[in-house]
Amino acid sequence: MSDDSEHLANLSDGAGCAEVWEHLSEQRDAEATEDADDDSDTDADAAADADETAEDAPEQDAALTA
Repeated sequence: MSDDSEHLANLSDGAGCAEVWEHLSEQRDAEATEDADDDSDTDADAAADADETAEDAPEQDAALTA
């Protein structure tokens, strides 16, 4: 099967328009869920980095004024 039709690999031969549409919809939904999970991981990492930076700020201020 070529790369152009890999996304249809799980369809049975003779599938009609409705089956193809449903299959593609399910794939899009699954990919959207994965992307949302990836984004939430990235957001959590960014928040943790921001917390660490905020914790270091008083130490940096003290070093600048010394």
